[in-house]
Amino acid sequence: MPEPNPPTDISYRDLMDHRFRRSGDHVYLPMCENCQACQPIRLAIDGFSPREDQRRCRTRNRDLTVTMVARGTDAERHDLYRRYQTHVHGQDPGSEPNAFLMADGGIPGGELHARDGTGRLVAVSVIDVIGDALSSVYCYYDPAERRRGLGTFMALAEIDHAKNSGLSWLYLGFYVAGCQKMMYKARFAPAEILADGAWQPFRPVHHAD
Repeated sequence: MPEPNPPTDISYRDLMDHRFRRSGDHVYLPMCENCQACQPIRLAIDGFSPREDQRRCRTRNRDLTVTMVARGTDAERHDLYRRYQTHVHGQDPGSEPNAFLMADGGIPGGELHARDGTGRLVAVSVIDVIGDALSSVYCYYDPAERRRGLGTFMALAEIDHAKNSGLSWLYLGFYVAGCQKMMYKARFAPAEILADGAWQPFRPVHHAD
């Protein structure tokens, strides 16, 4: 159950350290009775070293150029978002630009855009920048380019942007053990999990196939 719009005298940077996340103009806290499965996870930027598969992903996408732009929506972005939602999540985003892409709750940040050699937009990563941290809000990409591993590539782009900006942390949202859609977050290390009110080293449990 979400709790929107907490007191404004508490910074969003502090709220992220208390299990809150932003969705559009609202800041929410997961509140499920007798359940704390949604654990915030963050990556220590200085300690990150890409795995072999992540290095291969970089190489596979060496033709892409990543730039930082202002948040927003236009025909190009909306078309990419629509195709992503339709083909990756099986959802119909409708004909109007999604309000989620335009609302920022007054939190500073922007978008990382990845374009190929022809200038075509293939991936967008929406990010917040607060204090010493970058927060990954949402990523969408061209579903016809799945072989590229654009989700991983854009996470690496976020790490690069955080490092080049002198930031210490990349907040990756929530991690739920056993949730297949969130398993990719366990591949970025060294990471910490917020558990029992404190950040603790993250040691993912590897299950046999």
